[in-house]
Amino acid sequence: MIGKRARYSLAQFFEIQDPRVVVTLLGKYDLHASVSYGNEIHDLLIILRNESDERVLYVLNEIVSTKGYLRSKVSPKYVFDERFNDLERCLQLDGYVINNNAFSQIDPSIGDGEPIEDDLIQALGSSGLLKAAEIIGKINNSSAAYRATPPNYNACLNDIRVALETLASSIAKNLENSSSPSYDENKWGAIVSFLRTVGYISTEEERGLVGVYGFVSPGSHRPLGVPEEQMARLGRSLGLGMCWFLVKLHEQKA
Repeated sequence: MIGKRARYSLAQFFEIQDPRVVVTLLGKYDLHASVSYGNEIHDLLIILRNESDERVLYVLNEIVSTKGYLRSKVSPKYVFDERFNDLERCLQLDGYVINNNAFSQIDPSIGDGEPIEDDLIQALGSSGLLKAAEIIGKINNSSAAYRATPPNYNACLNDIRVALETLASSIAKNLENSSSPSYDENKWGAIVSFLRTVGYISTEEERGLVGVYGFVSPGSHRPLGVPEEQMARLGRSLGLGMCWFLVKLHEQKA
């Protein structure tokens, strides 16, 4: 699915185009709109925020296939390139890739999935966890590092690792009581072991958390034959998935 960040980036991309071109392109796929000078970004966000993925994907496909034409309408060209590159990176985080003027899903199965990051941030915001804002900040920093020019894949994964560790640590602190076992709250292994010991997670879930944490740790995401960009995207996705798992457990057990 197309997440909130990619939709906002698409609105920014449209903002640099002639409103007449934008209205025509959107109308072609039944996204009827009136985009006025001076209010472009506001009008576009209203249109794109809640539109169906299907129609947004139609629009994105045309943008990619007519990139040369759209670029010719923008001056200076670097403005187009910057906005298009940001849109492309945001879409990669949602599981979509652009190759040779074609738009496709990295994993065909993602079409039926929910945008985990959007829901995760919302769930964190209402979780009541002491460090929820810090965790959300790290998730957003991870995205910014991935989308940077040039991208910083180490920082992208490091921020997700810190978000996961901070989330698990925050939950562990909530579970402490006079009869709970002591543990080193500065060590990841000790934190997840504590969560398992108090019955918050199972042994298999502990192994999954440990495995993902190891995968996104420094130096572990550069296997031979796989581009660093793809491994960073995979590691970030796995980290977000484990954060989502912990937040949902917190909601159920609260």
